[in-house]
Amino acid sequence: MSEDQNIPGEKLIDNEHRTTEGNSQPVTDPDLQTTNYQTQTENMEVHKHPHHVTHKKKWFEYFVEFLMLFLAVFLGFVAENIREEAVDKHREKQYMQSFVYDLKNDTANLNEGFPRKDGRLKAIDSVFLYFQTNPNTDIIPGSVLRFMRRTEWDRHYRRNSTTIDQLKNAGGLRLIQKNHIADSIAAYDLLWQRAEFWREGYITLQDKCKDLLHKIVNANELLSYYRLQPMFTVDRNIVDTIKVRINKIYMNEFLNFLSDQKITTTQDRDGYKAIEQSAERLIALIHKEYKLKNE
Repeated sequence: MSEDQNIPGEKLIDNEHRTTEGNSQPVTDPDLQTTNYQTQTENMEVHKHPHHVTHKKKWFEYFVEFLMLFLAVFLGFVAENIREEAVDKHREKQYMQSFVYDLKNDTANLNEGFPRKDGRLKAIDSVFLYFQTNPNTDIIPGSVLRFMRRTEWDRHYRRNSTTIDQLKNAGGLRLIQKNHIADSIAAYDLLWQRAEFWREGYITLQDKCKDLLHKIVNANELLSYYRLQPMFTVDRNIVDTIKVRINKIYMNEFLNFLSDQKITTTQDRDGYKAIEQSAERLIALIHKEYKLKNE
């Protein structure tokens, strides 16, 4: 007989020991099971969320959450407005810089044309003086012919409207936050609109003056000039000693027409001088308000 058979109690103890050490089966000791259950319960209590699922928020907590959300939205709105305002101010200054450039071009063009308008007025007076002194003449010297031809042309103006057209078409006028600047620009634009309204009629009257001269001046003495010289150099190359015949039947109409042209030319010159002065004031005002650098 073996030892295991002789000592049954020891075998039972050894089997229980192996079962516990090898973890092949759960321990059936009641005391050990109770200890494990208590440990798990304590761990669960330690990690329990501070708010129970049935916890109700107080009104103050709702108010704080609402206030935080409101502040986030409001501050975002304010930040966007500040950004848009900064962009608009930058665009406004760019428009003003460009507009000043246009104004300077306008003033240069206007000032260049004023002597030509004065030259036309002087030519009209010279024609009046000659025919006042020689009312019945049918032959005129080359100097008088040059004066008569000088009465038919003048300087025509077109403004540089690039920037103001952009302001109008793109709604950029709303960007001009300074009301007195916006009013001055509107007034300047109105002056040009009036000038442009009369411009076509002014050109039409000049064409009538040319038509009358074609009827008055006999071309026979001028054919050599017409044949040998470009048309734009004929007038200035006509010599004083040349004698040119005229058709007197059109002289009365021509002189009366020149009287009207003198009035029209004077008004036209004065109107453009008002535009030039307005442009100068506007340039100075924009430089002052927007701190632009003089170029």
